Amino acid sequence: MTSENLQGAVRKLMTLDGNSVRNATSKMDLAPRIEGGLAYATDQRHLPGLLHGAILRSTCAHALITRVDTSRALNMPGVHAVIKADDVPGLNRFGIVIRDQPVFCDDRVRYEGDAIAAVAADTPEQARAALDAIEVDYQPLPVVSDASLAEQQTAIHSSHEEHGGSNLLVRETLECGDIDDALSRCTVIAEHHYQTPRQMHVFMETEGGVAIPDGKGGVLFRVGCQSGHRDVEQLADILGVAREKVAVESMATGGAFGGKDELTVQPAAGLLALKTGRPVMIHLDRFESCRAGIKRHPVSVKMTTGCDAAGRLLAHKVEAVLDTGAYASLGPAVLENYLDHATAPLYRIEAYRVSGRLVYTNNGVCGAFRGFGGNQATFAVESQLDELARGLGIEPATLRRINLRSPGDAGSRNQTVRWTAPPADVLAAAVASPLWSRGDTDNGRWLTGTGMAMGAQGNGLGDGLPDSGGGRISLSPAGRICVEFGFTDYGQNIVESITRSVCNGVGCREADVEVVLGSSRGPDSGPTSASRSTVLVHGVLASILPRWMDAVRGHAARVSGQPEKGLEFGPGGIFSDGRQVLSYRELAESTNPGGMTANASQDFPVAPDSEHPVGRYLQLQIATVARVEVDRITGRVRVTDLHHVTAAGPVIYPPGYLGQIEGAAVMGQGMTLTEDMTAHEGRYQADNLDQYLIPTFHDAPLQRVDVLDNTPEDDPYPVRGVGELGIEAVAPAITAAIEAATGVRVRRLPVDPGDLLVAMAAQEQNL
Repeated sequence: MTSENLQGAVRKLMTLDGNSVRNATSKMDLAPRIEGGLAYATDQRHLPGLLHGAILRSTCAHALITRVDTSRALNMPGVHAVIKADDVPGLNRFGIVIRDQPVFCDDRVRYEGDAIAAVAADTPEQARAALDAIEVDYQPLPVVSDASLAEQQTAIHSSHEEHGGSNLLVRETLECGDIDDALSRCTVIAEHHYQTPRQMHVFMETEGGVAIPDGKGGVLFRVGCQSGHRDVEQLADILGVAREKVAVESMATGGAFGGKDELTVQPAAGLLALKTGRPVMIHLDRFESCRAGIKRHPVSVKMTTGCDAAGRLLAHKVEAVLDTGAYASLGPAVLENYLDHATAPLYRIEAYRVSGRLVYTNNGVCGAFRGFGGNQATFAVESQLDELARGLGIEPATLRRINLRSPGDAGSRNQTVRWTAPPADVLAAAVASPLWSRGDTDNGRWLTGTGMAMGAQGNGLGDGLPDSGGGRISLSPAGRICVEFGFTDYGQNIVESITRSVCNGVGCREADVEVVLGSSRGPDSGPTSASRSTVLVHGVLASILPRWMDAVRGHAARVSGQPEKGLEFGPGGIFSDGRQVLSYRELAESTNPGGMTANASQDFPVAPDSEHPVGRYLQLQIATVARVEVDRITGRVRVTDLHHVTAAGPVIYPPGYLGQIEGAAVMGQGMTLTEDMTAHEGRYQADNLDQYLIPTFHDAPLQRVDVLDNTPEDDPYPVRGVGELGIEAVAPAITAAIEAATGVRVRRLPVDPGDLLVAMAAQEQNL
């Protein structure tokens, strides 16, 4: 692709660079992050009486359990408890959408890594030794490993009536217009298969945490999780106790990316804690995390897309299969989001039929993952557009410009959407990227190429799912403005965003603000997912701050004897005529601080004109330009540069914005080039990071992030969450750049160097 002048004025374009980041970085949180001073979920070995737990996992991908004998393990040195399925006092099932996953398997295992029993002992070594002493007899069953054939094989959940005796969990179709008529009128049709891989989250701290009994039948969990309130509901049912007996404190450090949205170690740790009456810590090592952790859904899709001679998109047909593994987890929601993105929400298409099937297999468990199906769909959609442009003999950017939606257009599912900038402006900025000016070169061994792709990402859970969140603000006994939300800050910089919003609204300093996140005893803010946290924080604070300030100002007037109208908030306290009359500490000491508390909750913004909202109302955009080098000898691909043009509203905290876009992009680079947890007959072919290769600092490209913000001053929802936006268009941008360098379009990820070499050789023979 070459650069060209496209219509559309690029306005308010800002590049996030080192100076903007340094000038905005919060000094409060920077030092402990750099020094590693923030606590991980398993940094709790100081707890009195702490026991160490371990989970026995299946060695078979699919089998009946005929015997579990724990007698030897119970007599092992240091062992305090051994539990299995019949020791679960409540519901022996969990799952966010469908509770189909057993805490401990009772009659059957459905993937290699399914939990069968758990042990609590004085040391981790004693716990693992006890696991080795547990005897399990299996009767092997046929393994369902090929998702495309899963519906024709014996159901692995045949006892579940809702599955109709089939491995098909969900089938969904979105339709618009007459697809057959539209296809018949197409001048150019692109029809291809695409495959995206099973990817691991590879968070810094693997799944882990501690369960602490209170001696009264209750349990406190300090764990890595993404929704403490939702976890409480499931854990109470598993433990067989009232919900008020369970509390969760989500530890922010360690990363999540969707992989800690579902319960991980909590059920086993909680059951062992209740049985022993002592705190129990479980921490998966990397081998166990590779084997039992949740993965990204691999997707196989056939796409047929057509346009007329003028380049107008007429028809788009999608047939996708998503492998959710042994249990549903958040698979149904991932399918919904995949299909939503597969409708090509950035573009006008006359008719489409977008269908997807979510199937059970014995290939581990797949669930939430950054992008949530959207980036898998965008990879195929954007690749199709490049193919159509080639067929018409026009630039890919030209084809996109012809079909891009405009502000005010309905969304791809005929719903109202809110953009923060015209899509044509985002495209124009990407076409103007300096990466194009370097040109594609061939210096003998290394071929270079530049490519571009676009993507759209919505905020919120979407499709009318319950999606609300609340917060609280108060004056702490120590005289700090305490702001509480149930979200967890896993790197989306909520702490800094909240602190900055409060400082701007109140006129105080950072040291005056205390942010408390992630406790189920605090406000229910909903899950830390779907890029929703920032939106809800902004909305709740806009509602709550004025009311709280009025209450505090009134109390300050009574305490100080000063006229209420003349009192102003400022650094460290309350001022009158430029003179401090009360510090926040003095104000707190003058009364019960609990009397100066305000709460607020709001529903996540949805389209106002639909009784049953579809898709996502708040839309973000990105265009990613990638520059690559391809080694003609080895087929290795090296990404040297990524340039992202984003339209996601105003930037509240530049370091957080930049970090989210760049971090997500590198994760997308891994999915594109190296990461794939392949399975053979239900057995993963990698068990550690020496076999499963993620990008390192050495692999990370130079990145530039531009922000295009045309958000109107009176927009009621100006702030958006960008946690998933950076991954959206990376894969198709890189594969477009590979094609520019080699003439080969890759449609199966990750890119296989050997396959690429073969295709390059064939390409050269055809020239």
